[in-house]
Amino acid sequence: MAYKQIGLVDLISAVQKRVEAGTDCRCYDVVPKNAKSPFYFAEVIGKRPSHSKTMWRDIFTVWIHVIAEPGNSSVQLYEMIQGLDEAMTEDITLPEEYELIMQTNNGIQTIKKDETGEKHAVVTFEFMVCYGFRCK
Repeated sequence: MAYKQIGLVDLISAVQKRVEAGTDCRCYDVVPKNAKSPFYFAEVIGKRPSHSKTMWRDIFTVWIHVIAEPGNSSVQLYEMIQGLDEAMTEDITLPEEYELIMQTNNGIQTIKKDETGEKHAVVTFEFMVCYGFRCK
C-alpha cells in the first residue's frame, strides 16, 4: 500500500475503462465538440476523507452523464442507464498500490432533454479507496 492518495486521473481512467468495457459505448472525461451520441461522460464532483482506525481512505463522488441520441422517446436513455448499472456491478480496477473498498451506485440524479434534443441523465457513484494502513 502507498501512503499517497490516488490521483483523479487514475480514478476517472478506471471508471472510463469499466464503463466502456461493460457498455460498448464511449466514455469521455471531456466531451469533444460535436461528439456523436450516444455516449457517457464521467466527472469527479467530490472527494472527502473517510479514514478509519486502521486505514487511510477517501470517498470520491463521480457523476456519469448518460447522453442518448436525439429523439422524443426515452427508451434508448433507459437502456443506456440499465447498461451502465450492469457494467458498474463489476468493480473498477485501480492501480495496484490502491484498494477499492466500496463501489456504490447512488442512482439517477436527474433526467432532462438538452437543447440539442438529446436525452441526458446523470447517475451518481461513490468509490471508497484505501491508500494506506495506519501503524501504531
